[in-house]
Amino acid sequence: MKIFKVLFSRMVLLGLLILLQLAAFVALIFVILAYNEDVIVLTVFYVTLVALEIIVALLVINRDDKTDMKIPWILALLALPILGILCYIFFANHGLSPKQKRAMRSFVNTTTRSRENPNTEWMNPVKKNNPEFVGTFEYLKSACKIDGYTGNAVKYFKVGEEFFPDMIESLKHAEKFILMEFFIISKGKEWDQIYEILKQKAHQGVKVKVMYDDIGSASTFPRKILKDMRKNGIDAYRFNPFRPVLSGIFNNRDHRKICVIDHKVGYTGGCNLADEYANDIVRFGYWKDSMIKIEGPAIRNLILLFFELFDLNRGELSNYSFYLDEDKYEKKGDALVLPFGDGPRPYQDNYVGEQTFINLIQSAQRTIYISSPYLIPTDALYNALKNAAMRGVKVRLLIPGIPDKKLVYLLAKHNMVKLIKAGVNVYTYTPGFNHEKCVIIDDEIAFIGTINLDYRSLVHHFECGAIIYKTDAIHDMTNSMVESFNKSTQIMPTFKLNWFKRFFCNIINLFAPLL
Repeated sequence: MKIFKVLFSRMVLLGLLILLQLAAFVALIFVILAYNEDVIVLTVFYVTLVALEIIVALLVINRDDKTDMKIPWILALLALPILGILCYIFFANHGLSPKQKRAMRSFVNTTTRSRENPNTEWMNPVKKNNPEFVGTFEYLKSACKIDGYTGNAVKYFKVGEEFFPDMIESLKHAEKFILMEFFIISKGKEWDQIYEILKQKAHQGVKVKVMYDDIGSASTFPRKILKDMRKNGIDAYRFNPFRPVLSGIFNNRDHRKICVIDHKVGYTGGCNLADEYANDIVRFGYWKDSMIKIEGPAIRNLILLFFELFDLNRGELSNYSFYLDEDKYEKKGDALVLPFGDGPRPYQDNYVGEQTFINLIQSAQRTIYISSPYLIPTDALYNALKNAAMRGVKVRLLIPGIPDKKLVYLLAKHNMVKLIKAGVNVYTYTPGFNHEKCVIIDDEIAFIGTINLDYRSLVHHFECGAIIYKTDAIHDMTNSMVESFNKSTQIMPTFKLNWFKRFFCNIINLFAPLL
């Protein structure tokens, strides 16, 4: 599996396409030498190539897409025509396969009524106390066809060492079902504890369903464990199983992190099921990540999000009445919570994660605190952050001090220079790697989930998260962020990369939307 992962990685495929481009130019030179007195062959070749370029360029220009998603294709066509055309054919129309589209439509049609909150007054606390935040909830209600719920209790775990013991304890008390969906599952201390509980519960008759991303877990989770889970009564699947074919579909990974236990407890946030997230092992210094625990009716949305991709992956619909129609969601607190999902077209026609961040940023009156492991923002996000800083909002952004991907980190350094010039305060997390993905506005409303500030999360991956409002968990998040800022190094306005790195990053940034 590792060999296939390497052989069919984007870099290797890009290298092969570049070789094809070079081969085409060599062939063209050969044609010129062989037919120097016969211009017909050259004319046909040239006209055909130009015609293909024009056709593909028109397709790009007329795509119903963002401008910063079109520019790289135009540049590719101008610089390397044959390579650009081949890349467009294989990778541009990424998204769901026809079979997956049919399955998704069936799911949406089946669950439309379940997505609606019968309590139509759930947004009233926001309208009364913070009308500036209403737009964020209205947008998600419209774009995702999903409602929020009041009456929830929310607990924030500022590190993985707090999250894993709590989830493991909750798993031990499962009586009806366990739903687990994670980008990465890694064999080790944490998974071994979790797996023993899952096997016990499955043998006791609890419905246990597990899904993990095939490529995300390719090097950490042996295939034999999947077979063993199924032997032990666990309904387990790999999302979008990797196959060695040229297709942009395999760039659409399941980056979500969801765990739901009965109708009582739901978890989401940035942690995968791997030992580094609990700092049982050391990778890139101290690993800072976070999760939230939801108790109350909002976990209904997490159940819906889980079955979206679970059923999409296996190709048939589940018995939703067992999981959704039972009136078992007890009110546990006062928090308003709206869990939601995002993903590539046609799962979503809008870039929901990006627009939700923009809506939150534009609603800020005093402070914006953001934590993200990667910083390759879209043009719209960059402008939103810049405008917020220019209108006097205190914007503080945290990125890692020790990176997990050096090229991506170089791009982050390049991008943060522009933000710093605009007045954004950027910090690098000195103890190590902050993998936390959160946005906190005015200590009143917050996002926490799986969405990074990069094109992979904002455009290509299936993601999830939750907007939380009116809960002490937001204050806990703010305090944790301030603590992280105090441990970090603020990047000064005098910081800059050398000319070669700036030139290199400018080139890479042009094609970042496609990566």
